[in-house]
Amino acid sequence: METGVRAFFPVTERAVYFDHAATGPLPLTAVEAIARYCRQQAETGQVPYAEAEAVAEDARTSLARLLHVEPAAVAFTKNTSAGVIIAINSLEWQPGDNVVLLSDDFPTVTYPFTYLLPRVEQRPVSSEVLVRDPEALLRLVDRRTRLVALSWVHFLTGRRFDVTAVCRFCREQGVPTLIDAIQGLGAVDLDWSSVRPDFLVSHGAKWLLSPQGSGFMYVDRNLLPGLRPANLGWLSARWDDFNDIFSPKPLKTGASRLEEGTKNYLAIWGLAESLKLLLGFGIADVAARVRKLTDLLRSGLVSAGFEIVTPSEPERFAGIVTCRKPGARAASIHAGLTSAGMICSLRENMLRIAPHFYNTEDEVRRFLARATDPAVLTAPPSACRT
Repeated sequence: METGVRAFFPVTERAVYFDHAATGPLPLTAVEAIARYCRQQAETGQVPYAEAEAVAEDARTSLARLLHVEPAAVAFTKNTSAGVIIAINSLEWQPGDNVVLLSDDFPTVTYPFTYLLPRVEQRPVSSEVLVRDPEALLRLVDRRTRLVALSWVHFLTGRRFDVTAVCRFCREQGVPTLIDAIQGLGAVDLDWSSVRPDFLVSHGAKWLLSPQGSGFMYVDRNLLPGLRPANLGWLSARWDDFNDIFSPKPLKTGASRLEEGTKNYLAIWGLAESLKLLLGFGIADVAARVRKLTDLLRSGLVSAGFEIVTPSEPERFAGIVTCRKPGARAASIHAGLTSAGMICSLRENMLRIAPHFYNTEDEVRRFLARATDPAVLTAPPSACRT
């Protein structure tokens, strides 16, 4: 199974790459698509708008398949942060409003509220409390809550939260929800049409194996008409061509109205190909493959005496396994792995390991052998660096 798909990922010739929670490698098909765009612009001066848009619409349709939603509900953004900012600025905020969020969420979610809404009360709950007591977040919601914002999968610990229950509760209370799905999309298959967040924001550069700048968001169609026009521009309108510039053009009816100007076609063309690869393999099969590898990884680490921070319940984790070895220095282990061409992240003095569907059981075994090597466990970090 792995042999065929691995041919798309030349990184496998150089490294055991288990760092998809940081950045995913581009498959060759995405690289070739980006090169085609660049080559055409270099040789002819331009890629016609209609042609560039056709690929973008293919990518939009693929994103809709990934999310199990309608293409009209999907918009492209610069990155995840842009989606968060659009959501914040599209809502009407009044004195006395509050926002409920994770205290230890990634700054993508938390910083915009700090900078843009300094006078809005932030009601935090930690990821540790939330995974132990899912009701903790809901108890913070009251009649002045304007938004509940949280990540689907915690970036550090890999904890996956029950966003379905959160969104259902908030919908009953009339409170909008914002879900950052970046650490779950491409590792877990979920029908977001059933979850029904008001906003979902993400980016293609991690588990979706796409270029930087390939951000996107989903907006519930029932919410879209009532949003404050926060970032509308000339391409929020529908253009058939650019011959008649001065006649008024109608505003787009779907989420694409949030694409105020020229898109990042280079990133989107790459995203389109990466999504074709993942969808062609089958997202359910991708998720099952990731689960198999993470189970093998978790079992080996536990046997070697590692403490696993990521929950063990299948519904509470995605593709991340975060761990530490009591009595050993995480930096030493990380340096030893890196020097052997085994790539994962060092985060908050823990190892964050994130394999994907094209990785193999043999790579997991080699990774475990290196991570549990007594020479690596006891060496100072500098001794393991190349």
